[in-house]
Order: sequence, then C-alpha cells, then structure tokens
Amino acid sequence: MVKVEHLRVFVAVAEAGELQQAAAHLGRTPAALSMTLKQLEDELGGSLFENERKGRLTPLGQFALEQSRPVVSLCANAVSEMKHFAMGRSGLVQVAAVPSAAALLLPKALRRLRTLRPDVRVQLRDIDSSAVIKAVLEESVDVGIATVVGNQPDLSVSTLLLDPFVWVCPPGHPLTKLRRNVRWEDIEPDDFIANGLCAGLGVPQLDALVQRANLMLLSTTSLLGFVRAAMGVTLLPALAVPNDGTLVTLPCQSKRYVRRLNLITRAGVTLAPAAIALIDAVKAEAGAWVAPTR
Repeated sequence: MVKVEHLRVFVAVAEAGELQQAAAHLGRTPAALSMTLKQLEDELGGSLFENERKGRLTPLGQFALEQSRPVVSLCANAVSEMKHFAMGRSGLVQVAAVPSAAALLLPKALRRLRTLRPDVRVQLRDIDSSAVIKAVLEESVDVGIATVVGNQPDLSVSTLLLDPFVWVCPPGHPLTKLRRNVRWEDIEPDDFIANGLCAGLGVPQLDALVQRANLMLLSTTSLLGFVRAAMGVTLLPALAVPNDGTLVTLPCQSKRYVRRLNLITRAGVTLAPAAIALIDAVKAEAGAWVAPTR
C-alpha cells in the first residue's frame, strides 16, 4: 500500500535532486529514504529515478511527481489546520447571549480573542435568558451567557459577574440632583417605565411601581430610547446601560439588587479549543468590568 509518507519522501528527493539534501530536510538518514523509495517503486511497479544518485527522473518518476505534489500539499495543509484547531487558533464558535452582554461585554471579549486567535470565527445570537438556555440544551450553540434560575442538571453553570441594578434617567432629571442613593419614595409612579428585567426581582416596592406603570417596554433598546427622550426613568442591570454620555445611572438604596450573569455550557460535552479560548476571553473581560456608580 502506498502511504502519504512514501509520496512525501519521493517529492522531497525529486525536488532536492539528491538524497543527502532531502535527508537533511526531512530529518532522516539517506539509507532510510532509499528504503522508502524502494518500497514505493515496488508498489508502483517501476523505477522513479534514472540512477542511484536520484538526479534525474524516469518518465514514471515525472508522472508520479505531478500526481504526488498536490497530495502531499493537501495532506500538509490538513495537518496544519488540525494543529491550529487543536491549539484553538481556528474553528467556529456559536454563542448565545442576553442583549446587554452581547452589546456591551462581548465586543471587548471578541476583540481580545481576535488579537490572540485571529482565525477563530464567532457566530453570535442576542436573545433572552430562556432562549439562551434552550439553545445550549439543544446544542445549537456552544456557549451561553444569561441568567439561570433554579437547578439545571444538564447544564454546566458558573457565575460570570454580579450585575447591580441601577436607576437610569436622562441628564438633568431631578434624581440627578440627589446627593445620596435613590430611595423607592424618590420615584414618581407616573415617571416610571417598567421592563421585563426589573419585574421579577421580588421587591414589593418595585412590584407596586410595575403594577402602576403606564408604560412597559420589553426591548432594552426601545426602553433606553424612551429614557433618552425624557419619557421617564427605569431600573436596569448596569451592564445593560451603555456608557455613552446620553444617560445617567444612579445607585439604588440597597446594594442587594443584582442580576447574576452566568456562563453556560452543556454538561458532559467536550468543548472545542476555540470555544475554550472564547470563554477565557469572556471571563477576562467580565473580571475587568466595573459597574458605573453614576
């Protein structure tokens, strides 16, 4: 049986025009190369070189060289790609994340990943937490970033960061004049815009505000647009608020109102090296993230 190694040795000797140089290039002895060439000639049923010095190819040798070069090149490229994949330098990673993490945490993480591993490709979906968990369970994504509530035995869940809730208002709003943390009694019910993220905290004062709110928005993008337009104030995790100067974030009276943002993978599933590299980049950015105080 002809092996790729036989062809690799033949191409190296044919291109070098002598055994010594080819042996030095391949890190083998001339005697070992001669034996390999003899095995190849026996398999092909003819001589590849005109003489023992290997300086001139026979017609069979010329034809064999034309056929062998692309095979050897393809094999070398395949091995190189496999090594890159094993080192986490290539491959596709599919990620699902809640919109705030997708918009404000992942860009920095992916910039960090691209610096170290520019050939890794990433496919990102920004969806709500329940959809992220579903995507990870169905293995349609490799990594999820969301909030996991309760026990999920089929998931591997770790805390990525604790994201404190903050009051969000436009510049110049009366709340910005306070020289202390915002209290529940500071919020006018008619000025409050409810949203899905604050509706499940289980805080009686907040639940009362949600029930009395004239406006509830489920899209964070739309919600922030309404706040920018001075339509009211809202309560959001700090990571969901872009630090672009168009909004003011104010701390709550209690520091215990936090969203736990989790890193999620499927339990018992071996991740590709590129996915592990992405997770490392996300953890590094999460560790460096500091919630704004105002």
